[in-house]
Amino acid sequence: MDKAATSFYKNIGIVTLNNPETKNSIDIYLLENLTRSIKKLETNEQADLIWLRSGIKDVFSSGYDIGYFDKKNEAECRYFAKAGAELVETIKGCKKIIICTVDGAALGGGFEIVLSCDLIFATERSQFGFPEVNYGVLPGFGGTQLLSRKIYETFTKYLIFTGNTVPASELSDKGIINKITKSQSSNEEEAYAMADIIKHRSKFALGLAKETVNNGLNMPLKQALLYEQNAFMASFASNDKKEGMTAFKEKRTPDFTDRWEDFETL
Repeated sequence: MDKAATSFYKNIGIVTLNNPETKNSIDIYLLENLTRSIKKLETNEQADLIWLRSGIKDVFSSGYDIGYFDKKNEAECRYFAKAGAELVETIKGCKKIIICTVDGAALGGGFEIVLSCDLIFATERSQFGFPEVNYGVLPGFGGTQLLSRKIYETFTKYLIFTGNTVPASELSDKGIINKITKSQSSNEEEAYAMADIIKHRSKFALGLAKETVNNGLNMPLKQALLYEQNAFMASFASNDKKEGMTAFKEKRTPDFTDRWEDFETL
């Protein structure tokens, strides 16, 4: 069974975590499967954006597969951590927008995957946390860094130090979750509505904006502002800019053709 199945719906590339026996627990096979799926969709012209979801009711991912770890030596565990970091970097660096929907638990490595996505939708009953400290370890591929870059470090430390879970409402209040819904069906409806909006925008401008935001977080403000200026000028010289301006004047929907994946990064 494919633990990360890929499908398409109206130019949306969908990656579905689907390992009900372990509630989508994270092992090396799932990590590598997810990374391959994202990379393939990034270069697939049929996918205007990517949607990451769970095919299991009540859970996105239960976190690291403890049984898997218990049988591995140090070298194998390091390989696992590197594979997790590669997945996070693949999602963050993907030139397409990645939406994630969560219904239920997103713990440990599952929470790290969620945090690496661009837009997050969750149901009211969803719970998030880093329980690793309960097992004598810490988040292994981004948990200590991803959350603190989205919000202040004290909340990151609270989650990691206690191993507690928090409801979706608390993450929404802190600006980490974009939208909370009552049910899984309404959650996916909201995500699709957002995807439908995004897929009609300039792919070039979207990818450039994503890269500018992500890379700017690692720069001093002065350097980040210069980076943004260069990105703005790159968008200003694009065919999509010309089409967008012309469509605005002609009061019609623009037909964007530039794709960010066809261009080199700044």
